[in-house]
Amino acid sequence: MSLPFLPKHYNAIQAESRLLKFNQISDDEVGVLLRLLVSSKHNAKILELGTGTGMGLSWIAQGLRHDGELISVEKIPEHLEIAKKFFEDDPRIQLVNQDATLWIEENKELQFDLIFADTWAGKFTHLDSILNMVKPGGFYLIDDLNYQVDWHKNHQDKVLLLVEKLKCHPDFFSFPIDVGTGMLLLCKK
Repeated sequence: MSLPFLPKHYNAIQAESRLLKFNQISDDEVGVLLRLLVSSKHNAKILELGTGTGMGLSWIAQGLRHDGELISVEKIPEHLEIAKKFFEDDPRIQLVNQDATLWIEENKELQFDLIFADTWAGKFTHLDSILNMVKPGGFYLIDDLNYQVDWHKNHQDKVLLLVEKLKCHPDFFSFPIDVGTGMLLLCKK
């Protein structure tokens, strides 16, 4: 997929991620969708769970307007250090070095226009708390839903149960997107 208008730090984040042998960066399809969703909201309040080295963050930052705010949570300091190199000075972005489970428990009252759950917490655990944090008209996006050979034995069953639960959730409209690693987009009614 040839993409025009790659995020500002795209190539540098890829290079840093390779040096760290971190291969879980967000797919370009996820990034393009994140940028689109974020750019659709004025005064956007965005939450990313699982910063990794900052690839998804780079797409979000590119779509984020000057009046937007982004909180990105990552528990592994070495990964977050890469993201900090590129985004620490951006006043719109708050980078948090904390386990997402604990962060969710401490911040349940916050509301967001978009939540990108790219880690276990907010997807397979604490799902109800995270869905309650989505504003009406806001989005919830998850990826890594298509089967991968390196998944442990029962993970596919967990993914299928999660997808069915979300597709039938009474407070959200859902749209499965079968590109890249597989995504599911929800919009709160």
